Amino acid sequence: MIAKQKSLTVLLAAGLALAGCESISEGVGFGGVASTSGGLPEALDLGMSADTEQCRATRRIDIQLAGLGAQYDVFCGSWRRPAGVIQVYPEQSLPELETFLSGCVRGQGVTGQALSQEELQLASSGLTCPGTSSADLFRDIAVRDQGNGLVSAGRGLPALLPVMRRGAAAIVGNEAPVELSASDVEGLPGVVALQDQEVLRRRGHKRNASFRFALAAEDFARAVSIQDGLFGGDPVRRADIALDLALNLSSQGRFAEAETLLDDARDASATLGTPWLSDKLTNYRAVHLLNKGSLREALAMAQSPFSSQTTGAIAAFDSAQSGGKLTNISPRAAEFVNQRRGEEVPPLYSDSALEPGIRATILKAHRAYILASILDLRGREGAIDALNEADARVSAAPAGSAPWLRALIGEKRALTALKNRRTSAAEAQLLSILADWRSREPRSLLTAQLLSSLGRAQAASGREDQALASYREAFDLYSSVEGSFGVSPDRAGEYLDLLVRRAGDGANAQATLDFLNAFEDVVEPRAAAAMAQAAARLATDNAATEIRELQDAERALADAQKRLQEEAGTADPQRLAELREATDVIEQTLLAAEDAARRAQPQYMQLVNKGASATDLVEAVLPGEAFVAFAATRSGGFGYAVFDGRVRPFRTDLTSGEAAKLVRRLRLTLRSRRGGTVPYAVAQAHDLFKGVFGPVHADMKSAGVETLIFSPRGSLGSMPPAALVTELPADGGGMRNRDYSEIAFLARDYAFISSPSAGSFVATRRTERKSAPGGLTVFGPPTPPRSTDPWINRYSQRMVEAGRPERCGRVFAGQDNLQAPLTPLAPGVASSFRRRTVDGSAFTDQAILNDASIGDQQVLVFVTHGFFGDGFCITEPALLTSLGSEGDALLSATEILDMEISADLVFLAACDTARTGEGAQGLAALFDGAQLDGLVRSFIYAGARAVLATHWVADDKAADAITRQFFAEARGAPMHEALRNAQTSLMNTSDTAHPYFWAPYVVIGDATHALDARS
Repeated sequence: MIAKQKSLTVLLAAGLALAGCESISEGVGFGGVASTSGGLPEALDLGMSADTEQCRATRRIDIQLAGLGAQYDVFCGSWRRPAGVIQVYPEQSLPELETFLSGCVRGQGVTGQALSQEELQLASSGLTCPGTSSADLFRDIAVRDQGNGLVSAGRGLPALLPVMRRGAAAIVGNEAPVELSASDVEGLPGVVALQDQEVLRRRGHKRNASFRFALAAEDFARAVSIQDGLFGGDPVRRADIALDLALNLSSQGRFAEAETLLDDARDASATLGTPWLSDKLTNYRAVHLLNKGSLREALAMAQSPFSSQTTGAIAAFDSAQSGGKLTNISPRAAEFVNQRRGEEVPPLYSDSALEPGIRATILKAHRAYILASILDLRGREGAIDALNEADARVSAAPAGSAPWLRALIGEKRALTALKNRRTSAAEAQLLSILADWRSREPRSLLTAQLLSSLGRAQAASGREDQALASYREAFDLYSSVEGSFGVSPDRAGEYLDLLVRRAGDGANAQATLDFLNAFEDVVEPRAAAAMAQAAARLATDNAATEIRELQDAERALADAQKRLQEEAGTADPQRLAELREATDVIEQTLLAAEDAARRAQPQYMQLVNKGASATDLVEAVLPGEAFVAFAATRSGGFGYAVFDGRVRPFRTDLTSGEAAKLVRRLRLTLRSRRGGTVPYAVAQAHDLFKGVFGPVHADMKSAGVETLIFSPRGSLGSMPPAALVTELPADGGGMRNRDYSEIAFLARDYAFISSPSAGSFVATRRTERKSAPGGLTVFGPPTPPRSTDPWINRYSQRMVEAGRPERCGRVFAGQDNLQAPLTPLAPGVASSFRRRTVDGSAFTDQAILNDASIGDQQVLVFVTHGFFGDGFCITEPALLTSLGSEGDALLSATEILDMEISADLVFLAACDTARTGEGAQGLAALFDGAQLDGLVRSFIYAGARAVLATHWVADDKAADAITRQFFAEARGAPMHEALRNAQTSLMNTSDTAHPYFWAPYVVIGDATHALDARS
């Protein structure tokens, strides 16, 4: 996480893409029927085309056309893409219809040549138009009809003439429409994909509104994939969805992927000449820069002028507003305009079809809000003026246009009042905003954000008990809302500070427990939950039915509680009583399900709980061990240590900003260059040690701790703790002689194991070990991807077959680092483990997935590159393999999840050659804390007990020495001790004492047992 986390959470709702508007212009209906769709059919049977293909039309549920018309897509035969389009408008919107028929004329052949006899007959009842459906092959054919206050037109391929004539006439009531049932529509080629895409995008916007960015990103990525397969001819729509995905990736700190998508959108916008898309891109780019902490660049972006078209749309909107030409409509009425089934999905106006005036004014309001936030962070004048403009803009928009932005602006005003010590005013404002937002989204992450801001205001007023209650409710939401990845450290800091003062040195048991629970919600990698799930799966083979029933009851109770909250203010006491009774009944069902699951598997509740009680932790930590968790926040560093039968919460002065700087500085020195290594930043390594372990290190040493299980948060996950320095050398860390063999590295005091959370640590300790019967399999190195045209063409075809865009065939082009040969695991390493090697062309993704023996292997080694992904070609973390006759040369996290393995160890060797200390370059990813959320999570869930991975690739000789000694010693010693001994051997030798050589290795999971070598 970056230093400016305070600003991130409130700004990331930009990914909402203006969803949920509930206002349209006056006279919205068809045929004079206000605010309804006038009974337009959802789908029509259009009969046979001139090519004797059965054709059907389905209404686009995402499009509100300019002039408030509707659009139907026409599918024929087995076509996945529409072969034609029918649009319908109220009679007063004829100019929009003329735009649709622009260039269409009578009396010209569809090939553009002289009319044949057949074409003369065709032209008498139709129009010929410039080819858009068929490009340069021939011209489109178009028809037009009018009746009942409506006017319709169809346009598409020539063979659709009879089909479009019937459709255009039926829609305006000049022929009896043959409507289709829902089951009929489901079989229509392309319709299912179209509906899936719209549901995905709406759900993505809904999840964004609840600040569930990780889940929203998955939805947008899938929507982009469908877009490429179904609507390749609609580049504006594709770019619009890609922007939503880009900002979601940025919100998760996946900056390189986000920038790739933003650059794509920039190129698309320049090509398309769509001004509003460029303006939206500017907003998103500003938020992305703010996410990265690049305040100066973000400010310049936020101060960019709008396009003349957007400026004109804003002026027209203001004029319409002042003239009383805008009116609000009810949410129910908006459903007729926006969606097919209002009970299933929330309303959505796609940006590419949104009324220009509303879109423009929300874009301007959002940019003003971004500007206010940046100016405030930089301490510059003008923040209040910008916030006032944002407030005025969003207030001018019709009610319901952007409730998320309205709430964020209100919160910003309250926090400004709090900064100016107007605590009572701030608290009153936040209570009002919270009440309004709760009526919309009672259980969402934005609700949690507002509650934590309220807690901050209450603490500033000296009302500590009320502040703790608000924070506690906020953290309950942060930990329970679907898709939440936890609380940002800066959001958590003030709550943790309140709790750590109450807890003392662990003397206050309740405050200590509250501190533990709150800490475990601080942006933990999802590997924690995956490890707990894996442990539960391994331990509950005979309790699957009971556990599934428990999970169903948990979901049902969450839904019932949400309904109760949503209608808590109802004036109907009978309805309220019914909701309460229903909730009580479901809660009793849940209690019974819990009891059944507990009887079937007593440990289940603990195994699936990501947190852990103080008692659980104390019992799980063995003599000679300590469990230490730590997070740096804007308010300082917070952590707790468990050893010697006690839990000790503690605080340090290490802020998140300082932690990020120290980690970045250290990472820059953990690399080689021509002529040798970079001088190690010893002084910074000592500063980081003091900021993380300073308050508890001496006590741990006195208690005889030799093994340290470390659970870091944020940027600290990118720095191996073994390389920190407990004492500075005599010269203060200058190290002019470059001999690090006498440096007091923390690795000299402890053997390290990494754990994503307390809950996962306890879960793995309570799961009975089941050793695999097989040996050791080495996968890799693979045959690298080629930059030749034949290879790229072959890969492009593979991508298209998989439903991805053709351009993904070039995803590896220009990645020179992928061509450099990786060093294979030496033949003599781990030979006593009945070793086999699968490399070169035999190492493919399909070969691994089809390998029946992989589930019996005790150790799996992967010598290859790892990827975070780029957003839509490589959509998730993956390992590179060779390209076989099938597959995509990528073993993805999802595919790993589906594997069934029982390995004691998965070793991810040489996972990176492409990232520097400052960030990603290219596709290959450095293994750092963020990747715990991908590949490691997948391997652990699939059944691996532990994963050994590298933070960077050390030189070949050092890597060979480490791995040889590790596998030799792990036959008789626990894996974490074997790793420490191998590292110490290099640490004590002058030539290899620099941490670059020995420190990149980290073991995650259950590493406290030896590997059983078998001949």
